[in-house]
Amino acid sequence: MNSQIKEVPQGGETAVPEDANDGCVGPTSETAGAASACDGCPNQTACASGAFSSPEAKEKKQAEEAAISSALENVAHIVLVLSGKGGV
Repeated sequence: MNSQIKEVPQGGETAVPEDANDGCVGPTSETAGAASACDGCPNQTACASGAFSSPEAKEKKQAEEAAISSALENVAHIVLVLSGKGGV
């Protein structure tokens, strides 16, 4: 389970590994590791084992979300920088 996880909306917010196949059902789905989109995915074994939905994994995710919320609670403004878009 060394894969980086990214948030990707697919019928609701779900975390999927960055190197997941297109059409990934998400590692917390009931069909994780068994869906047709999982064929050949480098994370298929980890998803099928339930490693992403274990109580420890859920606790770690909640702790990370709390730390991020705490770090960003004093942020007043967000600046979005888009580079390489051409034009001016």
